[in-house]
Amino acid sequence: MKLSNVDLNLLKVFVIVYQEQSLRKAGEKLFVSTPAVSQSIKKLKESLGEELFVLSNKQFLPTPFSDGLYRNVYPLLEGLFIAIEEGKHFHPEDLEDTFHIEANPHILPWLTPALFQQISDESPKSTLVTHTISQHSLEKLQKGTVDFVIHFSSDNLPSEIIAVPLVNLSFVLAARKDHPFKGSTAKMEELASYPFAHIDLAYFDISKNSRIEEEALLRGITLKMNLRTTSVVGLINTVKQSNVLAPCMIPVINQHSHDIRAIKVEDAGGSDKIDMFAYIHKKNQHSEKYKWLLDSIETAMLKASHE
Repeated sequence: MKLSNVDLNLLKVFVIVYQEQSLRKAGEKLFVSTPAVSQSIKKLKESLGEELFVLSNKQFLPTPFSDGLYRNVYPLLEGLFIAIEEGKHFHPEDLEDTFHIEANPHILPWLTPALFQQISDESPKSTLVTHTISQHSLEKLQKGTVDFVIHFSSDNLPSEIIAVPLVNLSFVLAARKDHPFKGSTAKMEELASYPFAHIDLAYFDISKNSRIEEEALLRGITLKMNLRTTSVVGLINTVKQSNVLAPCMIPVINQHSHDIRAIKVEDAGGSDKIDMFAYIHKKNQHSEKYKWLLDSIETAMLKASHE
């Protein structure tokens, strides 16, 4: 089956017939005759070589093949038509929308002000709402109550959700200014005697272990993970008041530079670099508005991470 050889108009008719389960109702919605709808479905059936609907009790019921075709085609077609309409008259400054972003707690404290500034400059009548990701974030993305989810890479995504690469960010260890370890770089074994803390990311991830903890275990080193929390604020305040070391991102260090400093782990094995992704519903990937919002998110992240 090659959808590239199928007329998009036939797919549009298919979607309406699937939704209405009636040739007559589909015709009324499309402003064409019932025979015209029937002819379009016949052409699509011949193009695909599959039965699409069966007549049962005066209902035009979809076949299992149609169920799968609809799940794949509908969000793409809807997104395409939205993009065509939006592209004709899209101006960010005219928007009065509320944008809902859910993000990894490591980036939320510094992405929020950077993205707020970015959106305020280009779309001053819009509102930004940011929340920490949860186990329900992807479900809300599917339902359309969230516009984007920002997080590390994730496997086994729902079929309606795609991951768009954003930026590669650096992790360091946060330590208070007068921490007993005085260096700015270290090997894991040099730090193993100190207490550690980390952000609990049990949202999309099966393991609650931090990446540096896993790398240490590979080297036969057990880190003393004395604090696990979902709060970056709680994590940093603990760092300020104790000898705890905690993985965090450079912008967090910059925000609290009067009280904390960074220690780079030399043998982190790649755990000090992480790719960030924007998760989006397939139906929105061609939308001019969502393309603009995605670009705003990426721009804000790049600016904040290099300041």
